[in-house]
Amino acid sequence: MYVSAVNTVMKLATLGEWQSVSPTRDCGIPRRNYLPEHSRAMPAFQHDTLVARVDERIGVLLTLQRTLGLRFRESVLLDARKALCQAAKDSYVIVISGTKGGRRREIPVSGEALKALEAATGIQHGRSLVPDDMSYVDFRSECYALAQKHGFNFHAERHHYAQQRYQALTGVPAPVTTGVPRRDWLEFMAEFLQVEVSAAEAIDREARQTLSRELGHNRLEVTNVYIG
Repeated sequence: MYVSAVNTVMKLATLGEWQSVSPTRDCGIPRRNYLPEHSRAMPAFQHDTLVARVDERIGVLLTLQRTLGLRFRESVLLDARKALCQAAKDSYVIVISGTKGGRRREIPVSGEALKALEAATGIQHGRSLVPDDMSYVDFRSECYALAQKHGFNFHAERHHYAQQRYQALTGVPAPVTTGVPRRDWLEFMAEFLQVEVSAAEAIDREARQTLSRELGHNRLEVTNVYIG
């Protein structure tokens, strides 16, 4: 990030004559590895335990994140009533509030997600799930403090969504849950599905592109962090 900033500033300062510095070649910074070795998804037993232990509002947020792949901010700013109406009509919701860069995205709604939206409407007072006596910033601080106390990460629910969604799209468990090395993945997938490797590659690519859109990322490398 810092090397990129230096390149940008120096190009402006030299009117475009600056020879860009390469982070890896010139600075010896190793290339980032986006592939996780272990799943970061929240296991079902941990989710169920947390929902039973924490405040109802926090439990609802966790379930929305788990079933719709929402970021923390997106789940808190969601207008659940509006989303529920849209889900009942179209079987998807459009998320805008709280997204990175205000980018609109469409997310399919499963039966579990529909139940989560119904539960969310029961605690909604205004146009979002922020308590009516708190600001978003204060509520976020309270939620993060609770997460630290109970030893969990909200983002782990988003990882669960991505891995379950990959399996729904492909019929194969997410790579990071199988222990199969990435270099062997397509062969494993082809054998699992009883198809040619070229067909497995097409299925995998389409699923990753779909997930990239549903998670709100522009780069497949970032989506790979969730599924391997």
